[in-house]
Amino acid sequence: MKKHLWVSALACLLVVGAAEAGEPIDEQVIASIKMEGFQNSELMDTAFYLTEVHGPRLSGTPSLKAAAEWSRDRLADWGLENAHLESWDLAVPGWNLKSYSAELLEPRYLRLAAIPVAWTPGTAGVLEGVPVLVKVEKEEDFEEYRGKLQGAIVLNDAVKSLDAEKAAAARRLSDDTLRALVGATVPGTPADFWEEWDEWYEKFQELAKVIRFFKEEGVAALLVPSSRVNGVVRVSYSGLENIDGNAATFVVARESFNTLARLVDSDFEPKLRLESRVEILEGAKGYNVIAEIPGSDPELRDELVIIGGHIDAWHAGSGATDNAAGCAVAMEAMRILVAIDAKPRRTIRVGLWDGEELDYSGSVHHVAEHFADLESIELKPAHSNLSAYFNYDSGTGRIRGIHLQGNEWVRPIFDAYLAPFHYLGAETLTTENTTGTDHMAFDAVGLPAFTFIQDPLDYTPRTHHTDQDVYDQLVEEDLQQSAVIMASFAYHTAMRDELLPRKKLPPPRESEEQTSAAEPAASGR
Repeated sequence: MKKHLWVSALACLLVVGAAEAGEPIDEQVIASIKMEGFQNSELMDTAFYLTEVHGPRLSGTPSLKAAAEWSRDRLADWGLENAHLESWDLAVPGWNLKSYSAELLEPRYLRLAAIPVAWTPGTAGVLEGVPVLVKVEKEEDFEEYRGKLQGAIVLNDAVKSLDAEKAAAARRLSDDTLRALVGATVPGTPADFWEEWDEWYEKFQELAKVIRFFKEEGVAALLVPSSRVNGVVRVSYSGLENIDGNAATFVVARESFNTLARLVDSDFEPKLRLESRVEILEGAKGYNVIAEIPGSDPELRDELVIIGGHIDAWHAGSGATDNAAGCAVAMEAMRILVAIDAKPRRTIRVGLWDGEELDYSGSVHHVAEHFADLESIELKPAHSNLSAYFNYDSGTGRIRGIHLQGNEWVRPIFDAYLAPFHYLGAETLTTENTTGTDHMAFDAVGLPAFTFIQDPLDYTPRTHHTDQDVYDQLVEEDLQQSAVIMASFAYHTAMRDELLPRKKLPPPRESEEQTSAAEPAASGR
């Protein structure tokens, strides 16, 4: 009989009893974890290889596969077992950016800060011409421009004031913000995987209509402004699941875009020169990186604790804060445990997920292969063996606590886990849901899955999916603190007599009218 604590009267009694007795914490192991993690860290070296050597790691590209292979070999060299790549067929082709340029030639020269959008075609040679300024936001705008854009270089937007959009300085979470998180009494929404999925699907279906319109009108190239300011170029979306439905598209720094728009509005007829070369790789595969520290208890070694983050990244930068940071933290946590000769009773697995930026396709694949079908909630035998999944994917900021995802049964347990790290600023527990990353796939089938609360620093608006997401943005001290805490969470969860308490199983997916989670679009959330 498995040691599950379901949400029931029995679970309440068991958890209350555990809280009264005190959750066991091994202070000697924690001291060893801290000494290894702070005094002998290899974290930044790991981050260097993931970013400077193998960045930016777009799904379906040679750089992603090389990063996955390097990570697998690194974990094996540290002494982890069963280090391997878990592969599957991506629902999109590989898209490899070979070269690009964007220049203003007249009335003056300016090299534009502009980057091609993933899963859009190249320009089929060098394009030169005077751009056309349009504003197409929705289907109702199509008729104004229909039949007028054949062969044109299109600027899709209008000049916008930047006064209200200046980037805030990097920041830590304030005491007031943390108190508000502690005081939350309801998890909030979106509460589950499919609610979030439906919101994204609706959003990107509208975007796809606009992109398809420009393709059907025969535009030569499409330029859109960055959603960030201060010269930051944010590149993530495609909106379509196939290359044929896209037009050659560049995201341009907002200030440069506004320069072009003002010149067009002032009848100066600015002349542009554009070129992008891309390689389309059919039959692209995704690659999750898996490795384990085997459990030492014969009765518990088949049970699992999983830690991880996603290894794929958008291509504007080198994918440092999103999410080489999370991969380096998870890998370092495993290295620490091996280095101190930890003997967890349960097996601890690390998962570096490909395809998080393609609607969690890597973690969805892993969950579907090993634990349960996300739509039917048909359970596999291993579903009863997973104690918890802990995820790291909110930039480079240090851990300040953890989201309970509405699972109040784990509050006294995690409160004990965090106690040795209060002096490092990690003490906040909130029942609030958080979304937007790989823990959602595990939570979708009723598995305990959690993401840490992190200091935002300048993740938004500066580094998330932007050309500023590079190695220099990583904060070594914060990442070391995070790796130490993740190692301790994994170890203590693996040492408990019981699995972590679980929420009630979600119901099966009611409607299958939406795109299946197993076949993601290149939406670029």
